[in-house]
Amino acid sequence: MSGLGLVLLLLAGFAQGSFGLGMKKQSPMSWESFWLIYSLFAMLFVPLIWGYASFSLFFDSIISVDSYTLLRSILLGFLWGIGGILFGMSVSYVGISITNGVVMGLAGGLGAIIPLFGIDGATKQPSFVYVIIGVVIMLLGVALSAYSGILREKEQNLKDVSSCKENNSSLIKGLIIVVLSGVLSSLLNVGFEEATPIIDNAKIMGASDSASSIPARATVVFGGLLMNAGYAVFLLCRNKTWTDFKFKKPGIGMSFIWAIITGFLWFLPLGLSGIVSVSIGELGNVITWPVMLSLSLIFGNIWGYLTGEWKNTKHSFMLMILASLVLIVACMILTFKDSFIN
Repeated sequence: MSGLGLVLLLLAGFAQGSFGLGMKKQSPMSWESFWLIYSLFAMLFVPLIWGYASFSLFFDSIISVDSYTLLRSILLGFLWGIGGILFGMSVSYVGISITNGVVMGLAGGLGAIIPLFGIDGATKQPSFVYVIIGVVIMLLGVALSAYSGILREKEQNLKDVSSCKENNSSLIKGLIIVVLSGVLSSLLNVGFEEATPIIDNAKIMGASDSASSIPARATVVFGGLLMNAGYAVFLLCRNKTWTDFKFKKPGIGMSFIWAIITGFLWFLPLGLSGIVSVSIGELGNVITWPVMLSLSLIFGNIWGYLTGEWKNTKHSFMLMILASLVLIVACMILTFKDSFIN
């Protein structure tokens, strides 16, 4: 992997680990109002602007692919969209650190393994064993990170006996939501792999390597838009919260801005990692996906610390540091796997 590729993945990991902060800024907007704006920018406006700015035949490269590939890519994005909604819900239950730990871990592991075994001859490649080792170590780091979050809850609630039962119930509910979110979120990278023919189309039509991945990623996340925006509109109608868009509540304009920022930060890492993925070749999605999510977990933990989520903790914080070091080792193996091959 080139030096530029490493820089782009670092930026992608930072953006992915940071976008969840905006979800804490939704008040006084209702969840559904915030989520609709976020979804429109993350999964429609930003991909379209980026796509057309870098490649004039952006839309043509998508619609010229066979209908089976197109529909399957959108469907995988739609199923991922359910995981995206659950991600937004889980932050309020267990905080950004645990949410990032479990979701990014499951999504990174499954999202790498499933496409890997779908590539012809992948198991016979010399780098195969190092990819597997890297993913396994990454899952270990994720498990440590998730447990550090659970231990954090125990340390913080140790002196508040009256709230322990309520907090434990909320934690269990949150963890269930987080696990479901992680499994479904892995389908996003499966969708990117499925949409590879769109990348080939874009290249044939004259797109550069750095621009060719955007049409494919935009197609998959459009499926996620159908789920996320559709659910948000349903809640807006059911809860009669369309009045949020009259901007009469104090501070609601800032929530609107945060929704836009959150949407931009969400798609940014997908676009950057897509550029690196194309430059790597056949195993691009398999390598860049878990590396990006591992880095995002590290940055997410840093933000969790800076925003006070690890206040009044000791053992859990040290465990989180250990988990981050394990994730760094996994990233190094996946990134420099070819260096180990004679």
